[in-house]
Amino acid sequence: MPRPVLKTAILAVLAIAILQSHTANALPRYTAQYGQSCILCHVNPSGGGMRSEYASQFLVPEEIAAKGWSTGEMDYLSPRISPNIVLGVDLRSLLYQQEGGNGSGFAMQGDLYVNVEMSSRFAAYVEQGLNGSGEIFGIGRADVLDSYFKAGRFIPDYGWRFSDHGMFNRRYLTDSTGSDSPAGLYSEGFEVGISPGGLTASAALLGGSQNNGDNYSGRALYQFYLGDFNVGAGASLLRRQLGTDARRAAGAFWYLALGPVTWLGQIDETKQNNQLGNMVSQEVALTVSQGYDLRLTYNFQDPDRGLQNGSRQKYGTGISAMPRPYFGWSLMANYWDNDQGDAVVEDDRFEGEMMVHFFY
Repeated sequence: MPRPVLKTAILAVLAIAILQSHTANALPRYTAQYGQSCILCHVNPSGGGMRSEYASQFLVPEEIAAKGWSTGEMDYLSPRISPNIVLGVDLRSLLYQQEGGNGSGFAMQGDLYVNVEMSSRFAAYVEQGLNGSGEIFGIGRADVLDSYFKAGRFIPDYGWRFSDHGMFNRRYLTDSTGSDSPAGLYSEGFEVGISPGGLTASAALLGGSQNNGDNYSGRALYQFYLGDFNVGAGASLLRRQLGTDARRAAGAFWYLALGPVTWLGQIDETKQNNQLGNMVSQEVALTVSQGYDLRLTYNFQDPDRGLQNGSRQKYGTGISAMPRPYFGWSLMANYWDNDQGDAVVEDDRFEGEMMVHFFY
């Protein structure tokens, strides 16, 4: 059995064992635990970025943070600065230390969001991030199939949009050598999506080359209940033409949730410079009490499966906390197990990470 498949099976057994040891009476969290689409918590139907007023005013202080605000504090804490203008913010700073003494700290995210609602169906969304990054698009909504369309600059809808920049499906998706910045994911274009029942699906035609049709993305996720389990299964496709270099990713993603436990996974085939690669990203999270979660992560990448050597594996464990609304922190310990070769030159190493997050 190939190593990534074996590790996936082991993590699946571990997740199911944990799931079966807890009752289903804990509060649900995020897409998996709510069994809802990303738009429940985000203005962007594809997820990420600015939170909806429902999330910032109710979900975060009432169901996610360990301790909410008092009634008096909530009376003046509103992201809406006028009847049709809403603000939001994300500030993340990361401090890491690697085995051997290498370490640093940096601002990994600094985003200001503005959502201008022209009507109940049309809005303009602007995200100003570090170094000019950010999504900027107009969005329209229709009642037919609970559909939407948007036009502008955005991150194509693909797989799971983990906030953890170290997850391989973010770090190596369009660059087999890796990138800590999401700048390479942004594209200009048009996206349409539908959400009938338990199905959410989107398709986008993206710019970046001289010919329409060179760049595109598609994603579909079906969510359902299996007894007490929340279950989701989906597939994604992304193609980027960068000059003469065509890059492609295609794969499947899923979740399984029961009570305080969620298991999210994604497996992809990547193609860059005519080299086919494989990638796996997984996370198991256990809510030990409201606002505090234990995380187990496993990532695998083979950037060129035509070679007999050269792959990366990363194991992680840690805790994420939100002691009060709009403030969070996390600690992670990671171990990189690298099979060196023509495409991978890094040594095995341990590293520790501490992240602090302010948001609204």
